[in-house]
Amino acid sequence: MKKLSFLLLIMCLAVLLNCTKAPKGSPAQNEIWLQYKSFNPSTLSVPVGTTITFTNKDNADHWVKNSSGLFSSGKISSGDNFTYTFSAPGNYSFFCPYHSNIPAEQGSINVQ
Repeated sequence: MKKLSFLLLIMCLAVLLNCTKAPKGSPAQNEIWLQYKSFNPSTLSVPVGTTITFTNKDNADHWVKNSSGLFSSGKISSGDNFTYTFSAPGNYSFFCPYHSNIPAEQGSINVQ
């Protein structure tokens, strides 16, 4: 009975470990990954006219919304992305409305 319980425990752990979506590599230039509880990177500095791609690398849905309402992606499902081109200089803060109480799910883009 102990062997069976141990095997069931190992199988459950294996399933749980395979349920997480750990991205490989790192974001490309001008790309921000949406991952559980964080944006990666959370800040970028780019020239005017740059298009930023927000890519969901998580199993959970995310959303990118500018604090002043300039852009809003709506739901971004796992594996999907959202792009936005910054046409004017400024500092643009953003957050995930699904997880707005988590500081790591907030960021900013400084456009020069």
